Amino acid sequence: MVSENPGDSGETTGNDQPGRACAAQSEDDMVNKVRVTIAGAPYAIATTDTENYITTLAKKLDDDITKLLDNNGNLSVTKAAVFCAMDYLDEYRKSAGSAENMRSQIQDYISDAAKAKLAADKVKAENETLKRENAALREQLAKLQQK
Repeated sequence: MVSENPGDSGETTGNDQPGRACAAQSEDDMVNKVRVTIAGAPYAIATTDTENYITTLAKKLDDDITKLLDNNGNLSVTKAAVFCAMDYLDEYRKSAGSAENMRSQIQDYISDAAKAKLAADKVKAENETLKRENAALREQLAKLQQK
């Protein structure tokens, strides 16, 4: 979402996929400049994300840093930001692991469903064969009973 924008001190740039850094913007991307305040410091962020999305992220970060600073009087803003970054990275990695696990489970379910469909198709074909055999045997029985 956000990365440094060379030539623009203090501003950042991003793309429309949250969590992904972007080195260059396409001419087709509409860049929004969003001004936010985090831990008392103003930031101007150039992004293709919506202003609401960026301000929501900034508020969350500001709240988390402020909470850490309020609970730890000797903590610097930089250290609080590093602790927040570590928490966010931990949360991201766990979420990514969970997502990968879900993808794997879904693939297993798809595979199981495909196997079940093949088995059902085989049973249907077998059932049709048995119906034909049954009809043929009934016909033979009827002929024998007529004699």
